[in-house]
Amino acid sequence: MKIKTIFLASIFIMTLLSCEGRTERLKQQKIEKQISEMKSEDSISNTVSFKEKLKSKLLPNIEGDSIIGVWEVKNDYYMAIYEIVKYDDQYFGKIHYYNDGETEIKAQNSKEDYFLDGIFFKDGKYSDGKMYMPDGTYYEINISLSGDELIVKMTVDGQPYSEVWKRSIND
Repeated sequence: MKIKTIFLASIFIMTLLSCEGRTERLKQQKIEKQISEMKSEDSISNTVSFKEKLKSKLLPNIEGDSIIGVWEVKNDYYMAIYEIVKYDDQYFGKIHYYNDGETEIKAQNSKEDYFLDGIFFKDGKYSDGKMYMPDGTYYEINISLSGDELIVKMTVDGQPYSEVWKRSIND
């Protein structure tokens, strides 16, 4: 009975992972198609206007979506490049690059690259987020947006800690 349950559970998990990959591929294909259509609509002589047009078409101006994008972190402890994306009504964070002098991580474009989840925008605030560490532990976080900076607040070893993420100029 236990073996059958384990077998069925593993099939269920593999099916879920397969669906996630398919959904991600379909989303990527839709974005690529929209970019291609926009490029063919007119010649792109001004990259900045193309970027703005791209953002407005792919990222609807929904309250809270201002945190979507690529963010750079440089502080006394590490440097990193993160990306915040949205799926349904939840925001997620993905590592592109991380280096603390001992550990260097470069994105592999896999599920393991995601380190933030559970971030919701409600009542004008980003809350309920969790930042996962490589060892599986996590910190509960709150994010606030101030211009082109994200202030990420958490409690580390019982002490309040905050860091500033700056929007990437290449975003």
